[in-house]
Amino acid sequence: MAKQQPDSETFKELCADYVLNILEQDERMRFEEMLDEATDSQRELYQRMRSKGNELLFSDKDNPSPEDLRQQLLAAVEDWDGKAKERSKQHAVTKEESDEEVENEVVDAEETSVSLTLVLSIVLGFICLSLVFYAFSLRSEISAQENIIDRQEEQIADLENTIGDLQEMLAVTKSRQLHVVRLLGMEANPFGYGNVIWDSQNNRAIVRLAELPDPGPNAQYQFWAILDSKAINIKSFSIDNNGNALFIADNLDGLNNRKDFSFAVTLESDGESSQPDGEMHLMGSFGK
Repeated sequence: MAKQQPDSETFKELCADYVLNILEQDERMRFEEMLDEATDSQRELYQRMRSKGNELLFSDKDNPSPEDLRQQLLAAVEDWDGKAKERSKQHAVTKEESDEEVENEVVDAEETSVSLTLVLSIVLGFICLSLVFYAFSLRSEISAQENIIDRQEEQIADLENTIGDLQEMLAVTKSRQLHVVRLLGMEANPFGYGNVIWDSQNNRAIVRLAELPDPGPNAQYQFWAILDSKAINIKSFSIDNNGNALFIADNLDGLNNRKDFSFAVTLESDGESSQPDGEMHLMGSFGK
């Protein structure tokens, strides 16, 4: 059995709400069923309302309410109906006037199409600009994250070096032949001190120094072994912000299990001196 056709007023009101997208889901489904069974005149009404509805939705008015849009759309439909009746009367009088009105309708439809195209072009332009700004913002964020990753990789490398030094120090402490040489402050730095834990079996040592003053930008501390009145350059080193230093000295082969030598710390102009020429800050001897 064919479905009963809705009255024209019900179809018109539901059609207005449908094209303005203000129907609930069940009402939308009901109207779409009506549209499947609609007459030619009802389908024409739907097409006109859809065109006019799009024009109203993209109009320049600031935030029109759904009810205002609905009233405007229904008023436009009433205006269309009046024009249709007038055209019907004029068609009876003269076919030429009817043809002219058809032409006017085509022009109106073309103008509406041009207006919609212009509005859509403007909207797409704004979307493109927004995407460009977003791309720049995303690129800046990626660059910032890359900088953070680089700093974290440097920190990881420093930690790995520190862990390696600590493992070497732990290996030194396992030796059977450990000796402690105390370093005392000299005239240039009477408050400085330090300890050297010497592994005479493997000729390496853990060196811990404290209370050393800032060497300045053009100088560096050097650690020496002194035997038979000759100085052997062991290592150049830096201090932390508190004047402390902790490092491994693993090139002590020149001591050869000697029982009479000294360790010393001097401040040299370039940190690469072959003989101690700068101020003597710390010194300590290992005797029989």
